[in-house]
Amino acid sequence: MRIGELSKLSGVAVETIRFYENEGLIPKAARSMNNYRSYTEGHLKRLQFIRHCRSLDMSLEDIRLLSDVGARQNEEACKVQEIITRHMKKIDEQINALKELRQHLGLLSLCCHGNHANGEPCGIIEGLNNEACCHNCENLKMKRSLKKIETPKTVSA
Repeated sequence: MRIGELSKLSGVAVETIRFYENEGLIPKAARSMNNYRSYTEGHLKRLQFIRHCRSLDMSLEDIRLLSDVGARQNEEACKVQEIITRHMKKIDEQINALKELRQHLGLLSLCCHGNHANGEPCGIIEGLNNEACCHNCENLKMKRSLKKIETPKTVSA
């Protein structure tokens, strides 16, 4: 099949297919007599695998490692668990960062009193213009600092 058909069947843009091919994530396509790339069912399956991994926010490097393990018939299947565990840890860190961001935005929103008719400045804009934002945000930063001090670091044996 040609690249346009592969793109339609896989849901992956033509440019992305070429990129994956150049990066070695999918095997190079054979060339037909007229020098068109000729893709197989194997290319389609690999693209579906890559799309699924990307939908889980996996990096191209992790996808490459997972593809390699699959190609070796599970010789190094333990690597799969390591990759997934590392990825889950990264997601947990992102979730914690987003929770802190949301808390910060919530505190910043408390700076707005909604009474702008009498020319009173917007507390949110004032907070964004200040390095410390506002007293609510300053209190949050202080709590985070104390939490880091109180949290004991684990010592690995």
